[in-house]
Amino acid sequence: MERLAKKVAASPHEHRMSLLWTNQSALSAQRVERLRAAFAAQMEAAQVRIVQGETVPVLRVAIEQTPTQIVFVATIPGESSTSVAIEEVARAAAGMETAAQNSIRLQKELIWQQETKIFSAAMLAESAPGDKRLAVLTEDALLIYGGGPGNWKLGLTKMLPLPRQPQRAARGQLLVADDLNGRVAILLPGRRCEASAIDESAVDCVNVTTEWPAGRLMALASCGTQTWWLKGDGVDWTGEDRLLLRNAGAGKETATTAELGMDGPVISISAGEGVGSATVVVRNLSSGDYEVYRVGLACGD
Repeated sequence: MERLAKKVAASPHEHRMSLLWTNQSALSAQRVERLRAAFAAQMEAAQVRIVQGETVPVLRVAIEQTPTQIVFVATIPGESSTSVAIEEVARAAAGMETAAQNSIRLQKELIWQQETKIFSAAMLAESAPGDKRLAVLTEDALLIYGGGPGNWKLGLTKMLPLPRQPQRAARGQLLVADDLNGRVAILLPGRRCEASAIDESAVDCVNVTTEWPAGRLMALASCGTQTWWLKGDGVDWTGEDRLLLRNAGAGKETATTAELGMDGPVISISAGEGVGSATVVVRNLSSGDYEVYRVGLACGD
């Protein structure tokens, strides 16, 4: 606040002013009040009287934010004109990134379950506003559901081309991306397939060396500019698992930012409804069912 106060004091200004602060950033009310008090003290030190309850010109300070900066804009009344002073502070320096990282958490919502095996599941782009779509990959087919949790209706069934996978090595992963133009990619051991999610066309496959995704990269604007990796923590398929969230820009041994316990092993992690969520398949050890969860980022209290 010292630099902003010096800029204001160096501009043409009234010597007695009231102070009005407006906060349009993610800074907390408590933090804003401390900054206001520090600024007022700096102004008093510069021989500018800040008074309240009197009819005097108003010094206005607006706090705004960009993806990387906190911006303080002071509108300064003078005897015959008004001037503006601007001061920018990096969000990390203002403590916003640390606060977001410390308060971020994972939350889950069950959106589908069935007795038969699920390799992977992913949320697809809505076919119409409010009409969610869910892709489910089983041992022998890709299923496309429409509707929403509690009201899913099967729309398409796409059989996977032969040969079937050996039972012990069977696995699969759905990939969804904007550049696939409405198609879903399917990773299978030694094969990559693509299928339309909007028509009855067959699944096409080619032989490749399969590279399995390590997790899901996530971000949420309201939690700051940080990005995170979401991964499972299980080492076998017989115990309960945890989802772990780690800083994507740090090394592999970085501390876990948040974690979420699951009722069985995590089978796959795929695309959610946006970069702030993921679709996670878990085999519930108590019921034996395969469950699909929406796992999302949240921050704050």
